[in-house]
Amino acid sequence: MDNKKNYIKGVIDIGTNSCRLFLAEIEKKGTEISIKKKLYKETQITRLGKYINPDSSIQAEGMKIVTEIIKKYVKTAKEYKTNEIIGFATSATREALNRDIFLKKIFDETGVSVKCISGEEEAHITFAGAVTEFSDDIVLFDIGGGSTEIILGNKNKIEYLKSFKAGAVRESETFFKNDNYSRKDECMKNLKERMKEISQLKDKNFTLVGVAGTITTNVSVKEKMVHYDSSKVHGYKLTKEDLENNLNKFLSVNLEERKKITGLQPQRAETAISGTIIILAIMELLNKEEVIVSECDNLEGAMVNL
Repeated sequence: MDNKKNYIKGVIDIGTNSCRLFLAEIEKKGTEISIKKKLYKETQITRLGKYINPDSSIQAEGMKIVTEIIKKYVKTAKEYKTNEIIGFATSATREALNRDIFLKKIFDETGVSVKCISGEEEAHITFAGAVTEFSDDIVLFDIGGGSTEIILGNKNKIEYLKSFKAGAVRESETFFKNDNYSRKDECMKNLKERMKEISQLKDKNFTLVGVAGTITTNVSVKEKMVHYDSSKVHGYKLTKEDLENNLNKFLSVNLEERKKITGLQPQRAETAISGTIIILAIMELLNKEEVIVSECDNLEGAMVNL
């Protein structure tokens, strides 16, 4: 791509809960690259984390689901005359015993080379994607299916960065199997214990920012969005009370009824409770009453950093 000033680039994110595609026009000036125009985004729920065996290997069915989605993404990318496609994989894949077999399968069947990134790398690229819109310090959290990244910093430096093994799918599988939500208080207590070190940040001056599907879904539910509107979600301020109201709404019905809640994708119904509890645990540990929601995350960060 060195000989091109502007080109179309695609990024595919293979997460524990979803597989996402982002296409953008890239502007290159010397060694610096930036996003000139966002062209296309798509998310497919895969629940890859549910296809993990006790020995931490990914089941063939899980591999197949993800690979088939990537095939469709490659087709979409070609329609946009994409010059380059890169992929990165996070928590479920990096912990998998057979991750090399999985990544080889993806490459052999789709031609997409996927890099398995560490939790720390994931935090860095997520922060890079979101921080550009804030002039002062932020604490950013990115709740995935298998991990949660928390970063304090600004455009110039990162002061604190940690990836926790706490995610919407992971907590759902641990505490809320078979649509039983009697352990919600235990889940909250357990999360706060595992992430308690972030309480050291609570006295600092910062804006709390949240990215990824768990937090954006909470906006969609609060606003009763029949059709998801990213322009309305981006920059939205969610209060702790908003999140508690959503959580109570999720808890008041069974899984099948939860799938019918306006603004909640049916595929996210199973992890809505665990994900919202993670947000509330973070807010309590940081002593914050509101969070700003950003649509810019590791896809934007990967676009210019991977």
